[in-house]
Amino acid sequence: MMEYLGGLMTGDQQVPEILGELAAAMADAPPTTDGYWTSEELHDLYERFEKEPDLPLSDGQRRLFMAQRARSAASSRVHSLLRSLEKAVEHGQVTAVPDAAVLAEACVRARLAAFDAISVLYRLGVPYGEQALARLVSDRHVGDSDRRWGRWWLRRLREPMYRGMASRPVEGEEPLLPELVRNLTVGWQGGWEIEEEPTQARFAQARAILEALLPSTRLPFPEPTPEGEGDWDEDEDERPDWLEIRMVLRDLMPDVGLVTRERMTEGWYECKQLGLDLQGEGAEEFGDRWATRIGAWTAEGILSWLWREDQFSPWAQDLARRYIDRNVAVTEATRLLSEAAESGS
Repeated sequence: MMEYLGGLMTGDQQVPEILGELAAAMADAPPTTDGYWTSEELHDLYERFEKEPDLPLSDGQRRLFMAQRARSAASSRVHSLLRSLEKAVEHGQVTAVPDAAVLAEACVRARLAAFDAISVLYRLGVPYGEQALARLVSDRHVGDSDRRWGRWWLRRLREPMYRGMASRPVEGEEPLLPELVRNLTVGWQGGWEIEEEPTQARFAQARAILEALLPSTRLPFPEPTPEGEGDWDEDEDERPDWLEIRMVLRDLMPDVGLVTRERMTEGWYECKQLGLDLQGEGAEEFGDRWATRIGAWTAEGILSWLWREDQFSPWAQDLARRYIDRNVAVTEATRLLSEAAESGS
């Protein structure tokens, strides 16, 4: 930990005490006890020890529990100081921003009140907080939950860049989706609102889009990837990397008409900077795979719209079967066929 504190100065005349006390608290903190908790029963025993200090223990258990108590006390102290530092940052009282960023980053790496430290880095903003967060999210030695939390705040700092890309005209860029799809003014799901009396032209448009998006051969893996249960956009504790990639790309290219080779390359670079697992893919392979996936989400939206509008004509059922055969939008295609069977169509 001390390598991250080397050269630290606390010349800020408004909050030198906070920075100085934080550096001292980190330097005095005992090592983490991670790795020594070998069973759930040991955790339960520690909870009893907290309430019953005279509880009979082995020498090893007592050493571990005392070390954990000291570690918890140090973490609590660091937490309190980080909250004070965050308030000082919010009120513009910290001028030694590089020093504060060094300390907050070191807290994360030392696993001392890491979530609070990440919040401080977000408040410190561009460039020092952003740079520190970028280092943390790409470092596999940092805990997974801390990396996810850091990535969430780092994306918040980079949102202005995302909005700038989304508003940029696409002229001169290489499109990755068929022209019929590029003309849609909807997001990736590609469906429409349920209408009282949808026109035949609307159904014809849906048919043409589905035909344009249908791959020529069966995909080796289902697209889009099954999402399972849960609100993935909210539950960052369990969210897999591919869903975080989707969140980034959706911000960069909110409409299907914006899906171009150039923006995919920028999205690939951004996801790489965020420390997301790109499965070893280069920019071109990444762009092709995600263009296929976005096309699959768009097809899902259209198929869902069709069955919700009770459109079970022969062409709709035929397309649903072809989508199932090609391993694309299988869930919604299957639902359309099931609804058609129940309706007697």
